[in-house]
Amino acid sequence: MKQEVWEKEYRNVDNLWGFTPNNILLKYIDLVPKGGKVLDVGIGEGRNALFFAKQGFVVQGIDISETAINRCLDLSKEHNLKIVAKVDDIRNYEVKKDQYSLIILSNVLNFFPDHEISEIIAKLKNGLKENGLIYINVFDNEEPSLTKAKERCKQIADFTYYDEKNEMYHHYFTQDELKNLVAEHETISLVKSRFLDMTHGQPHYHSTLEILSKKTNEYIP
Repeated sequence: MKQEVWEKEYRNVDNLWGFTPNNILLKYIDLVPKGGKVLDVGIGEGRNALFFAKQGFVVQGIDISETAINRCLDLSKEHNLKIVAKVDDIRNYEVKKDQYSLIILSNVLNFFPDHEISEIIAKLKNGLKENGLIYINVFDNEEPSLTKAKERCKQIADFTYYDEKNEMYHHYFTQDELKNLVAEHETISLVKSRFLDMTHGQPHYHSTLEILSKKTNEYIP
């Protein structure tokens, strides 16, 4: 994944993703222990991280874009909130075992090939505490941009395409695939959505899947 691509995306707009937290996180916030530690992978400008920091959680985050991290930190200072955020790549980032009550992956996994997705999820599961939650938001295989990916990119696997010009992967998830990533967890919520995105560029539609699952030794799928 080229850092320059995301730098350009963020620099071209004042705000790329908006400031409203993901609805599933708002709905189930009471499942996260008060004062628990939250890791936001792909923190962006902080739409989820700022919300959890306001609620008193200990928030850490990483993003590949320096512009995004700087905006997030500026906003946290502006609102007198503490967020520890740094420029890093989740593939290289050390996730310590049994640390987090919640791990957030919003609009992240679509930009990795299949084998790296599995490695990332395994690393993050290891970082969850018992009863910890992982939230994943991805584009699915009905996402409108899939049509462009088929035209412009090289297909390397089912619903996985490689953009040679920008050195980026585009992966589109099926519902079963997403569920299987956290198959040993208890599923709290699984939602499919189609919505109009007006946060950047021309208004356009997205088709997404969201899953919130809980790590527990007591759960039997």
